[in-house]
This record gives sequence, structure tokens and C-alpha cells, in this order.
Amino acid sequence: MHRRKCRVLRPQWHFLSDEPPADIVELLLVQRGLTGAERDTFMQPSLAQLHDPFALPDMEAAVTKLEWALTWQQPVTVFGDYDCDGVTSTVLLYTLLQKAGLQVDYHVPHRIDDGYGLTLGGVEKVHARGSRLIVTVDNGIAATEAIQKANALGMEVIVTDHHKQEGELPPACAIVNPNRKDNEYPFQGIAGVGVAYKLCCALAPRILSSDDADSFLQEALDLVTLGTVADMMPLIDENRVLVAQGLSRVASSKRAGIQALIEQARAKRDIDSTDIGFRLAPRINAAGRMEGADIALELLLAPNLTTARPLADRLGQLNTKRQAETRRCEELALELTEAEKEADFIVIWHPKMHAGVMGLVASHIMRRFHRPTLVLQVDGDAAGGSARSIPGYDLSAAIDRHRELLDGGGGHAMAAGCHLPAGNLDKLREALQADAAERLTDEMRQPLLEITAPLERKRLDLHFLDQVERLAPFGQGNLAPTFALLNQEVQDVRTMGRDNDHLRVSLARCPNAIGWGMGESAETLMPGNRIDIAFRLERNRYRGREELQLVLKDLKPSE
Repeated sequence: MHRRKCRVLRPQWHFLSDEPPADIVELLLVQRGLTGAERDTFMQPSLAQLHDPFALPDMEAAVTKLEWALTWQQPVTVFGDYDCDGVTSTVLLYTLLQKAGLQVDYHVPHRIDDGYGLTLGGVEKVHARGSRLIVTVDNGIAATEAIQKANALGMEVIVTDHHKQEGELPPACAIVNPNRKDNEYPFQGIAGVGVAYKLCCALAPRILSSDDADSFLQEALDLVTLGTVADMMPLIDENRVLVAQGLSRVASSKRAGIQALIEQARAKRDIDSTDIGFRLAPRINAAGRMEGADIALELLLAPNLTTARPLADRLGQLNTKRQAETRRCEELALELTEAEKEADFIVIWHPKMHAGVMGLVASHIMRRFHRPTLVLQVDGDAAGGSARSIPGYDLSAAIDRHRELLDGGGGHAMAAGCHLPAGNLDKLREALQADAAERLTDEMRQPLLEITAPLERKRLDLHFLDQVERLAPFGQGNLAPTFALLNQEVQDVRTMGRDNDHLRVSLARCPNAIGWGMGESAETLMPGNRIDIAFRLERNRYRGREELQLVLKDLKPSE
């Protein structure tokens, strides 16, 4: 966060260590609370560390039902979701069932036309195809009415999902979800694609030969990694294992679609979680946001590069369109927020808010004002939107406390969605603002920037970064460390980007510093100023050269 003209809410810098580290790896392990055998497990993630898939609730029932479908050649539909997690989940399970010889197809709803998850309309479409068994991926835990409809039509439903159970369990023949209320599985943080992968781990050895099952499960890690990182799941426990093992699988994927996607995104060959989060996943998500997720599914299922490249190019075009639409809606949201910015929960709506980017806009407003934020589109008598939260305030629980105002909704602690009659919008805003006012503490209202340690300028080299990267992959739950340099002299200041949104600062005897989205800070900086900077480290590769770059998190005048 940096200085904003409409509001100044600077983060408090909290140093986890007051002294420059002698051994950065040791310091990072200590700060993560890792001791003894935990360190070995963390530093050497292996597939042997994965939990038994049959420890997930209803896993045996799900596997048995799919074996039945194979034996009796019953038509199966994999019912997915339109985001990257849902798309990769769909491709993963569809590919396994197809490989095993099942009669299988897939269906992913359209974000605007169909809405989220398994719906009554979705059930009718699948029934019209002749399907006898629906397997949901990344959705279904709240689809009670739709599953009742499926049962009435003579279909059975297996739910695989990772979203939190709020009400009663739906009447499915199996519900595989680590976030069921009765769950005893040791890790609740896996993505939808992680749950689908666990189903594959349980099912593949029973419907494929041993060699084919092992090969499939290894190659599937590219999809698991894409979906897990894209859905911002914590990179700890099983997720750390899956992503650590899967990043190289993404880079060397046998899938023509992933190869074409990497080409189109101009991602570097040694893919890391940042490349997925900022280059690959946004393109996959752009399909569902701007048009329809089918194009992303077609890409990941493409048989060769000749087929895949035009699809990847189309995703690139949709992502460019998504970026423009996001900018427009962010500007609209900032105007709407002017009257709301002092509230404890920002709730804004407008008919011209694009449904495909509401989550991105909510994230932007939440980061800017450090408040839980709900952004909605109004369409006639109905409204629907996406919410993002700050640490400590559980959105899923907040939505559950006000279900009497909603037609539906749910999600996670930090991200959720809902839909409701437009006539209830004012009541919902009032209720959520009162809810947040009661539950937000002063500490929660103040953004906090945790800094691993101050550094000496002489430590800033690629060898130091090599040591830091021993704790990768970084992401949610295992954030890349933030360091600080104090009392540094500014030599040059420039803005970058089409709208001068970004900042480049040259410091005396120091690697270049880049501040994404911090262009406004250029107005307050002059050569000769002395500043403190908080940053993470990054490799910058350009024309065959590799050098260290500082990615700014915050800056302020030195005291």
C-alpha cells in the first residue's frame, strides 16, 4: 500500500527480527515455527507426505459408484466451475474417466447465463444428454435443491468440493469434501482440484493398470498446481507438496494446451508460483470472466499445438479485454466508495458493474481501504456479487449470519459470493456494516506489514536470493519474505506503464526497485531524498542476463 490521494492508511511495519540475519534459512524456519522433523518435511516436500485419500469422507462410496459406472457403462458428466480451479478440476477428472473407458462428458456453467455451481437448469441440461451420474468438481456442497432435482430425474450425484459446509448436507450418494462439518481429514486447505486429485489417487489404481495409474497421477500434477495456486490456497501441508512437485510438471507439461499457454504468456521456462498467479491463471480465468469457460477447457484438452495455439491466443485476447474491463469497473467502484470509505464493511453496487470482474474489483477496493468489501451488479430485480476480506474477518460466516436477506451465497473466510433480491441491498449493507463494526478490532482495522528482517545492502545478491528460495514455493500461507532497507538515498525516480501506474526507483549502490501500482508515489520522491523501503526479492532476466530486483511493498521517508 502507498499514499493515496483519497485516503492515507499506511501499514504499520512490524519487524519479526530487529537484526540482519546471519543465516537467512535458519531465520525463516524459526519464524515459521518449524522445528525438528517438521523442518525436514518442509524443506524436502515429497509425494510420500500426501495423506491417505480414503481418509476423506465418502471417498470409498465415490470410488465404488464410479467403478459401477465403468462396469455397467453408465453415462457420467463431470460438472465443473468456470474459474481456473474449476476448469483444471474438470479436465483432470474427465481425462481420467475417459482414459479408463467410461462414457463421460463435461459441463461447465456460464458465469452470467447460468450462475455458479450445480443449478436446476444445469441438472436439466445434463439430464437431456442422457447422463446417469453427475460428479461435481469445485462445487456442489450447497446444491441441495439441484441434487434433489437430479435424484427425481433418476440421476445420482457425487459431490467433490472444498467449500465450507454451511447448512445440511445435500442428498448426494457421496460427498467428498475436507470442509464437511463431520470431516476428520487432517488438512482442510486443499483446492477443488486438490479434492479431484485425491479422488483420482483413490480411483486410478482401481480402474487403470499400476503403471498407467502412476503415470497419470504424476502427469496430473501440472493441472493440480495451476488450480491450487490460482485459487490462492495456502501453500502448506499437502498443497506445498503438490505445488513443489508440480511446478516442474507445468514447465515440462506434455499437454499441448499448457505449452501453448506458456508461449502466449511469454512466461519463463522455470515456472514458479508467481508466473502461474500473474501470467497463466489470469488467462484461464479470463475465459469464464469474459465469454465462457469452454475455450479454456478446449485449450487444456487440445491434442496438439496446432489446435492449442489459436485457443491460447484467444485467451490472451480475452485477458486483455478483462484488464480493460477491470480498470473501468475499478474506477466506477472508487466513485461509489467515496460515500462508503469510512464504513467498516464497504458494500457497493451498480448496473454497469461487470459480473466477470467483480471479485477482482472487490480485491482492489479491499486492499486500498483495508476493509471487507462486497461489490455487486444489479440486473433488474436481482443482484449478485463477490466479496473479499481482511485478515481476521470471516466472510463465509458473515454471509451465513444474514441468509434471511439472501437467495444464496457462500465461500471461504477471505472470499465469498452471494445473490439476493435487489430490494434487499440496503438492508444487507446495513447488516454487514453493523456486523463488521461489532467484530473488527482496532488491530484488524490497521493494515500490518510484517517484515522478516532489516538487511545490509552488501547482502543483496543472487546468492542471498538462492538461499531464500530454498523455502519456495511461496504463496498464501508461505509468503515470500519481506525485507527492509533503511535510510537509502534516492538517485532517480520514474513511472512506468501506459497510465504511469508503476514506479521505478534507483537507489545508491543498490539493485533497482520496482513498485507495481505505486506510480503515485513518484510525486513525493526526489533525487537526494532518504527513504526506508520494504520489498521482496526477485530475479530479473532480460536478454540472457540475470540480476537481482527489489519489488517494493511500501516506502516512507527515513526518520
